[in-house]
Amino acid sequence: MGLLDAVKDQFLDVIEYVDQSNKLIVSKYQRESGNNELKQGSKVIVRESQNAVFLKGGKLADILPPGTYSLTTDNFPVLSSLKAFPYLFVSPVIADVYFVSTRQFIDNKWATKNPIMKRDKDFNMVRIRSFGKFAFRITDVPAFMREIFGTKGIVMTYDIVEYLSSMVTEAFSTVVAESEMSVLDLATEYRKLSGELQQRLNAQAAAMGVQFSDILIENISLPDEVEKLIDEQSGIGMAKQDMTTFMQYQTARAMRDASKQRGGLAGLGAGMALGNTMAQGIQATVNPAASKSMVEQLRELKELLDEGILTQDEFDAQKKAILEKRS
Repeated sequence: MGLLDAVKDQFLDVIEYVDQSNKLIVSKYQRESGNNELKQGSKVIVRESQNAVFLKGGKLADILPPGTYSLTTDNFPVLSSLKAFPYLFVSPVIADVYFVSTRQFIDNKWATKNPIMKRDKDFNMVRIRSFGKFAFRITDVPAFMREIFGTKGIVMTYDIVEYLSSMVTEAFSTVVAESEMSVLDLATEYRKLSGELQQRLNAQAAAMGVQFSDILIENISLPDEVEKLIDEQSGIGMAKQDMTTFMQYQTARAMRDASKQRGGLAGLGAGMALGNTMAQGIQATVNPAASKSMVEQLRELKELLDEGILTQDEFDAQKKAILEKRS
């Protein structure tokens, strides 16, 4: 430390912290010289949504709510009573000063890093993933400094948010596992699940001086293979209701895909004819009154032959199949 710094350190300090980013949860006060001596009479300015916390030897001493204070034995009874202050605060003393933000921190993300296993009445056993957002604030500064900052040794804002995010994920896993709702019903009960999740978290976080709020579940998803099966079941349900419309939709998709491939449309005729024949068979099973007559089927095949979509061999094969089925 240079001579100029040494001289500066003899003057009274104004101890304060202004967080321009509004993102820091805990900020340590540090003088430019690096000297942490506190002098009697120095001013401490604690802004709204802040608490000033004084630690001596790693132990929690005095805590100041918003306001302006002078460093005196009256304002700092705990510091004054410590053995480290034999001169009753007349001589400079060394202590760490932290400013703790008590405002609400919003838009924090949480997500399940690994799938959650859940018993389900529809799928028996299924793996699900989820993600969302949450907000929190520090409501009990002494408890927070003891449990999070002191006991767990978590000091960085990122690490604090990550720890709280892991709490949300753990609580979500428990709530979902205990829920008797099926996975398909969970998507309609996000608000209810969020309420249960928030209640469970606050009961757990009260001892740490933290309060959770605005917990959102943005998505609950199933493995890709399960979602594919659900899509297939939906398609089957639609086909049972209106096989003609379903096959027209499938044929249009097939023609679109085939047109993107070289020579695709040339080989599409047999597939379309076969698909129509299959559709008529299924439709006849689901709704016998809606089945087409043999003449109508042969007429459709002849139109495909005339348009060059079917070859003569393909036409003869499909015609034979229809006639044998009707005989």
